[in-house]
Amino acid sequence: MRIVPVALLSLCLSLGCGAQQEPHPGDAGSTQDGGSKTPDSGTEPKDAGTSPKDAGSEPQDAGPEDAGTEPNDAGTSPEDAGTNPDDEDYPPCGVPYLGDRNGKPDFTPTALGPGMTSAPIQAGSIVSIIEPFQGGRVSFIGVRDVINMDPCGTTLLGGFRDPITHKVVLDQRTVTLERSPDGRGASTDSDTASFSNVTLCPNNWSGADIYDQTYELMLVLTDRRGRSVYKSFNIRPACNVPGEDVICRCMCKKGYRLGEPCP
Repeated sequence: MRIVPVALLSLCLSLGCGAQQEPHPGDAGSTQDGGSKTPDSGTEPKDAGTSPKDAGSEPQDAGPEDAGTEPNDAGTSPEDAGTNPDDEDYPPCGVPYLGDRNGKPDFTPTALGPGMTSAPIQAGSIVSIIEPFQGGRVSFIGVRDVINMDPCGTTLLGGFRDPITHKVVLDQRTVTLERSPDGRGASTDSDTASFSNVTLCPNNWSGADIYDQTYELMLVLTDRRGRSVYKSFNIRPACNVPGEDVICRCMCKKGYRLGEPCP
């Protein structure tokens, strides 16, 4: 057995000359301290921010709703691009508007003749006195060549004025005009309700005979939008329906009494 002096042993201990232990892999700290592991290097796709969700390139972000190109946004549907917003208050009647809404309204006066066919009338024209289904004697006054007016539910007012007494007989009715091939409106010959039925006889209103005398004809056409045309001129009523002239002259003479028999 070796004997080591106490002084020498103390010196050896102070200098660490004892047996050394092998360093343990867990103590070296090379794995965690080296900073070389993948999670620390910051190179994983998750950290790089390159996934589709982070790049903001998903289809739902750039979809059609964001682009504002849908028909609802573009305002191109027929309801949005309507050309006649003023028609909302005027339901259709099956007959299109006659002419231009901004054009000057006009019409040509007409009257039914002995054969129940209408013809234009003007100052000095002969106007037939005809027996209607309701009895008595009337003149059927209508219109044709109606332009730049609404044909639906027009108001037609016709009248005759006695130049001596200035008394007036009138007939007013609501008429939907027919549209002719040229795009203009007119009363319908086969429908006497589309004419103003101005009652002339029995003659209990005029200071003269109705037939073969001069009377002022007045005619007003007003559409449902408020556009109106008024015309007046002198005409001469006539008992010119074949086979009815005698009774016509009796009922339409000056001073006729209601109920008086006629030949």
